[in-house]
Amino acid sequence: MTGGDIFRAEHLTVRRRGVAVLDDVSLRLPAGRTLALIGESGAGKSTLAYAAMGLLRPPEVSLEGGIRIGDTEIVGASERTLQPLRGARMGMIFQDASAALNPCFTVLTHLAEPLRRHRGLGRAACRERAIELLASVGIAEPASRLSAYPHELSGGMQQRVMIAIALACEPRLLIADEPTSALDVTIQAQIMVLVLERVRALGASAIFVLHDLALATQVADRVAVMYAGQIVEEGPARAVMNAPKHPYTRGLRASAIEFGARRLAPIAGVVPALSAMPPGCRFAPRCASASARCRAERPPPTVDGDARVACWHP
Repeated sequence: MTGGDIFRAEHLTVRRRGVAVLDDVSLRLPAGRTLALIGESGAGKSTLAYAAMGLLRPPEVSLEGGIRIGDTEIVGASERTLQPLRGARMGMIFQDASAALNPCFTVLTHLAEPLRRHRGLGRAACRERAIELLASVGIAEPASRLSAYPHELSGGMQQRVMIAIALACEPRLLIADEPTSALDVTIQAQIMVLVLERVRALGASAIFVLHDLALATQVADRVAVMYAGQIVEEGPARAVMNAPKHPYTRGLRASAIEFGARRLAPIAGVVPALSAMPPGCRFAPRCASASARCRAERPPPTVDGDARVACWHP
């Protein structure tokens, strides 16, 4: 494994129809740690997650730079190389379980596929393991749920089934793309606690795609703040949230809805279109502290201890 990292992106750029959706992203995650990607919609968080899984392929997109899962390069890898990785060494929890689960297949069929493909289990062993997995994610009477179809389950149960599928073969890296966004607030915390418990029980690493800043500090060791396809700040979760250095991160924190808050301070303006990005700092048009240099020159990431920030005036 490269330097003990389970995940490493190096100068990754993803283009759709010639437009950079991700722009020169570099990020690493040591084995056994958790990382949260945060930022507004369109920041590139999910794009980075899908690229890590090898789900973004030419000709729909072009990729430059690299992504390594352990010692395996993902960018440019063939499907023959990627198929043994997905499900076995890395798993993914998609944002909307009701859309991700196939309505034509039962719960048992969904769970049995990775077990047969990666573990070589027979029918009886698959059924036994499927019951264990459903029980591990808190589904009552798991044996009776094996014959159910996705539409016969509640949203929370669908998400639990998806978690069970993602962790069925005990992957070393779990990627969770907004795993609670489609759920009622009453069960969001249950699902996040469940995911963390299972990840820690396996000694695995995890990348969470989130919008909730407070949640990021609770579930992740480190946070990477993304804006318009770039990483603008990255470091230990509590340090980034308690003492943010980038004005965008400060704006996200000021915009967060909290109990007892008397006033919200939303970030002015909107994210620029990907096809019309400013030449300098991409946040400059919305930043009250922007200077002429900010508008003309892209700030390089500056390392400060175990954190980094891309800003001319941190």
